[in-house]
Amino acid sequence: MKKLLSKYLALVVICTSLNSQDSLNYLGSLGKFQNAVSISSSREEFIFVSDLALNKIYKLDIGGKELASFGGPGLGDNELNLPLSIDASNGLDVFVADYQNNRIKRLDLKLNYILSFDFNTYNQSTESSAKIFNPSGISTLSTGELFVLCDATNFKAAKLNNYSEVSLLFGSSNLGADRMEKPSKIINGNQLDVWILDKANGEILNFNNFGTFVKKLSPKTEGEIISVAFFNENLFILHASGLIIYDLTKGQYSKFYKYPYFKNITDITIFDKNTVLFLAKDAVHKFSFQQN
Repeated sequence: MKKLLSKYLALVVICTSLNSQDSLNYLGSLGKFQNAVSISSSREEFIFVSDLALNKIYKLDIGGKELASFGGPGLGDNELNLPLSIDASNGLDVFVADYQNNRIKRLDLKLNYILSFDFNTYNQSTESSAKIFNPSGISTLSTGELFVLCDATNFKAAKLNNYSEVSLLFGSSNLGADRMEKPSKIINGNQLDVWILDKANGEILNFNNFGTFVKKLSPKTEGEIISVAFFNENLFILHASGLIIYDLTKGQYSKFYKYPYFKNITDITIFDKNTVLFLAKDAVHKFSFQQN
């Protein structure tokens, strides 16, 4: 009880410094999953969800109708083994971090298989310090550059050019401003850059598309940040007790939204300017932004 109270009070400290404290209006839930861990939206039209229990990716519309699916357990081109992260934000493709198979898969918006980048094959011809294992997060930029969270000895992230070659490793596991201990999600920002949530340190680190560290945010709250998302020049930082908005243009926290408590929230995406989607292990919870 004391721990929960301290988390709440810490959030209140941030909230009272913001311009407004608003509420999210609950619009209902959609989908039915067993262990959903990653959500992404595309074109303000489609929703994509990754379910670890079934090793499948699902495509839904905003009403919850299932439009397509991909995967099933296995090693083949059309199979997955722990798809920990998906990204459909470029509006053209769906990228999957196929963790246990040590591959990145590229699908079209209908969830048809296009190609894979196999880190096992890559590792056979690279030096030991640059070998990459277990991709756990993925994000793509408009330039076609793909960024992946991974385990690569001294680094935690990799950049792929044209989905075909590893061009650099970045995000040190050693001491330094770019140090990451437990990176859990990577998203594209408002420039040619990416933001990485490090859950262990409660920090959100910013890198440009050359893998150069730019800055970091350290929200002054107790407890783990659940997830982050980007939309319209804003970062959306999800805690168990609220959703904090950081205005990238102004360089400051701007809003705090309260929302009803749901168990096992794992991820977040912004569907459009009015709608935010919270992913729980069993369903997607839909909210609208509501001004008090």
